[in-house]
Amino acid sequence: MKEQIIMESAGTTTHKAKKTLKLITALLAKAESTPFPAEAQAFQEHAERLMVRYGIEQATIDAEAGKAGKPQEAMVEERVELTGQYRVGQARGFTAIALAFTTVRVLLATGSTKKILYLIGAESDVSQIVRLFDSLRVQLAAAMQTWWFEYPYKPYLSTHEKTLERRQFQLGFLTTVAHRIESLYKQESVSAEPGNELVLVGRRERADDHVKLLHPALRSARQQSMSQGSSNAHAAGSYAGTMATVNSEVQVSDRRSLQL
Repeated sequence: MKEQIIMESAGTTTHKAKKTLKLITALLAKAESTPFPAEAQAFQEHAERLMVRYGIEQATIDAEAGKAGKPQEAMVEERVELTGQYRVGQARGFTAIALAFTTVRVLLATGSTKKILYLIGAESDVSQIVRLFDSLRVQLAAAMQTWWFEYPYKPYLSTHEKTLERRQFQLGFLTTVAHRIESLYKQESVSAEPGNELVLVGRRERADDHVKLLHPALRSARQQSMSQGSSNAHAAGSYAGTMATVNSEVQVSDRRSLQL
């Protein structure tokens, strides 16, 4: 009888998660198609909250499957490569976003010309984060182009200072998105079903176990130092981050080129 109750509960949760994912897709489509920024922002905020809820629902399904003795969701590792002169700041920002989802672990490899993030966790969690990364990369480039085109201080900056300003803008943008997602997870964990926090802890522990399985000789490294840009650049990036739309199909046509 107890097993039957668990199975029925899992079926209900699975159906709810599928409905949530469908609604997220619809909201993202609306956010992309509307010409009104305020309306797009409303769709984005709703979609972002549902992304967090979907992650919690998937964790609940996974936990219930484990209780019933059924196979749990596969743990995976996904590689995300960052190159170019802004890779250090981007690596920090994207790492913060991934960790804000609470159930995914991030490893960082550093090469002479690239930063590589390894996202390790449940397949649905990792795929959602990768989709978000793809969207934010395009949005970040567009937001920085618009900001830099109108930035009044660039004629007075050296080449190195210009790079620092643009890097700081990007870091402000990405960390703002991370803080928003982190806040949403805290809100949803407290306000939703009892036991959600324990469910998320269990899913995170499975990710930790998978890290140990894949990388038994893993060692900690000291965080790389990074030169900072101005507070003005960071504030501008932070404001642009509040307007970020969680969308994997951002239009890239008709944009101004980045003026150095």
